[in-house]
Amino acid sequence: MNSVFWSRVHGGLTHFPIALILGAMFFDALGFFLHNSPKHREFSVTGYWLTLFGALGSLGAVFSGLALSKWKIGGTGLLLRHHLLVWPAFALVVGLATWRFLIGNQSTHRGLAIYLSVMAIACGLISAAGFFGGEILLGR
Repeated sequence: MNSVFWSRVHGGLTHFPIALILGAMFFDALGFFLHNSPKHREFSVTGYWLTLFGALGSLGAVFSGLALSKWKIGGTGLLLRHHLLVWPAFALVVGLATWRFLIGNQSTHRGLAIYLSVMAIACGLISAAGFFGGEILLGR
């Protein structure tokens, strides 16, 4: 398949996990900081599902990105910057989703604080990787 096809597929598939993971961070943070609120459980459940769906969606984004780069990891310039950010982000998202799946909503407050700290790092990496991916698309 040609690179135009994979470019369009990758561009379309990346937006879902980015939005879902950023949304998960938002709702998990609400649940964490409003732990005495009656809405705490709803925020936490929403964050849980957004994290799982974001991690699942990232698999399609990674596959299409690898196909677009002809299965080469690395590169030069903007592509290298994109890859240096996206791989740690992918690893963190999959790890966080696995942790959330295994413990459900049964974490301690301290455990959630650590989770949110790592999730904030993942969100920063995802956002920066998305920026460089957009710069590649725009040909800058």
